[in-house]
Amino acid sequence: MTESNPHERIPTDDRREQAGATPVPRSAARLPIEPERRSLRVLFVGSVPDDHTRISEMLRSVGSPLFTVDHAADEALAIEALRTSDYDAVLYLSRTERSAWSRFIRDRRLPALPVLFIDPTGRPQTRALRRSQAIHEGAAGYLVDDELTGPLMEAAIHGSMEQLRLQRAVNEVQERFALAVRGSNDGVWEWMLDTGEMHFSRRWRELLGYGVDELSNSCDEWFDRVHPADLLGLRADLDTHLAGHKPYHEFEHRLQASDGTYRWVISRGVVQRDASGIPVRMAGSLTDTSNYRLREQKLLEESRQDPLTNLPRREPFLERLRNAIDLANAYEDYSFTVMMVDVDRFRWLADSIGHRAAETMLSILARRLVACVRPGDTVSRFGGDKFAILLENVDDVQQGALIAERIRRSVSEPFEVEGQTVYTTVSIGLTTSRRGYQDAEDVINDVGAAANRAKEEGHDRLRIFETKMRDDALSSLRMEVALRQAVDRNEFELRYQPIVALETGKLIGFEALVRWRHPRRDLVSPAEFIPIAEQTGLIVPLGRWVLREATRQLAEWKALLPDGRPLNMAVNLSGRQVADPRLMEEIQSLVEEFGLGPGALKLELTESVLVKNADVVNRFITDLQERGVHLWVDDFGTGYSSLSYLHRFPVNGLKIDKAFVDALDGSDGSAAMVRTILSLAENLGVEAIAEGIEEHVQADQLKALGCASGQGYLFSKPLPADEIRVMLEQA
Repeated sequence: MTESNPHERIPTDDRREQAGATPVPRSAARLPIEPERRSLRVLFVGSVPDDHTRISEMLRSVGSPLFTVDHAADEALAIEALRTSDYDAVLYLSRTERSAWSRFIRDRRLPALPVLFIDPTGRPQTRALRRSQAIHEGAAGYLVDDELTGPLMEAAIHGSMEQLRLQRAVNEVQERFALAVRGSNDGVWEWMLDTGEMHFSRRWRELLGYGVDELSNSCDEWFDRVHPADLLGLRADLDTHLAGHKPYHEFEHRLQASDGTYRWVISRGVVQRDASGIPVRMAGSLTDTSNYRLREQKLLEESRQDPLTNLPRREPFLERLRNAIDLANAYEDYSFTVMMVDVDRFRWLADSIGHRAAETMLSILARRLVACVRPGDTVSRFGGDKFAILLENVDDVQQGALIAERIRRSVSEPFEVEGQTVYTTVSIGLTTSRRGYQDAEDVINDVGAAANRAKEEGHDRLRIFETKMRDDALSSLRMEVALRQAVDRNEFELRYQPIVALETGKLIGFEALVRWRHPRRDLVSPAEFIPIAEQTGLIVPLGRWVLREATRQLAEWKALLPDGRPLNMAVNLSGRQVADPRLMEEIQSLVEEFGLGPGALKLELTESVLVKNADVVNRFITDLQERGVHLWVDDFGTGYSSLSYLHRFPVNGLKIDKAFVDALDGSDGSAAMVRTILSLAENLGVEAIAEGIEEHVQADQLKALGCASGQGYLFSKPLPADEIRVMLEQA
């Protein structure tokens, strides 16, 4: 960083687990063994190529699993692609008439795979109706185009694939059931239609738990035991067959057994007619299907239950929450409290101890959560490392806070998993029915915002929802949408801060700093948009543009100088950029395209990225050196125990953080840290630059300490490219 404002650069991703990237373990000895992950192939159906490009970028930014997104411009091409290639899911976005969607989803050639409908408008007043229509027509999920993010689409795709898998499992059970019925020992019945007399076989009676002589030969023995909800349907099916409108009778219903319980059965039969076509007798069978019904019900229940923790999943929890909202609105004496429990740094933890051990830890944590609440309260694994809790008849914030504190203490106890002792914490958000909720999603949004605030404030704490949190979350969402549009519209520009030789004041290079030229707000501070770019993955395309523009500008300026005069450009990289497999190829292309000599391009990484990605960064530095590109450590001395790790990385230089430069006042005591860093740089044989120089006393003291170069507002603020050109032409 090179200015008074610490956000005047593209910062690195110090918290990779929150931004969605895959962290690298601290040492190869602790590298977890992960199962092989296959990539997912998705077909995007839409007439606008830019939509395909945008959605592809979103899914690629997720990182793992890898997504391949093919494109079909209309439904005909889509059907042809689906018939000739295998896909995991379909994303459908039509900006023309809606009839195209209806034709596509109803096409009989469409294979059995999840199709997610992306609404291009998503107006709030029609969203519920359009969602209902899409799901009714066969969509596996409904998304709104303006709200799309990579993680959201990844979750929707995986959710729809899982739902399809479970539905296939249910269908498989039903098919097995049909086969078993044909080979089973069914009960047999015969009905004399003219007299109403009915004969039941021994097996028919045994199915209901009756002996041979315990039932009479009246048809009432059958109909009186039919469940009231099924009786009309049974009689209607029989009448339809007797009237000749159906070739046979077949109807599944419930019959009351001798012990008072109901058993599921299928009754089948055919009618015998006399010469004039009048029904005279009917015979058929009775098959007990209770066991198959129970298995089917179990599968349906398993689809609603998380197999790792044995807790309800998201949808069952939302159903119970909706019921609680209805009760709270109907009865004044009913209340509820909802908490969102978010495991802190879970992704980093999973990469440190291994994903299997991390999952074991989650199952233990789930049991601890259940033990912390009352019988009858609902604990749900809401997704990933998040748990939702519904406390019924609790609307007092203090009582909810006591339960949250009990959870925090329980989670803080060590976890023994696979021979390892693991510690973790949780961030908890809380809200109550006192806020007059009408929709379950509003509750989840609010309690999620409170949990996020707890994380932002340092983890391991409880935060009660306040309306401002909702406003902040909405503001962040709007910022993300605007930032995506800014990337598409190329609304960014660069400022360049000069780097000078302290001894002579001679210009030796620049640092490139990104700015967002907002159409309504003019220049937006990097402090506002860089963190969101990191979280959403937009930092990758944005950083790619910064790197190309900075190197292009450097080549243009070098042409203005006498041959042989050195000039270099420093560009900051984030952790997510380093993890981008295309980065090195792009750097090689820029070096060749603009003829950059050794050391002309300097890339800067912070200490945190070096340490958290040691193996990747070491390979990265080696590849850079082969291309004549230098790597510097930015903000040196602020992140880790620098003396203990720096020798592992063959870097070219250190940038002394502004915090140490600010402390310089001319006294010997104020220079202790700077002196140590300069000594370390000399021993390692690397250069050092001081950043954030604002006072003459700082420049003089740095020069006296042997610091060769520096940058800061004392010499120049960051300038636009045209002003730099004038400066170079005058020089």
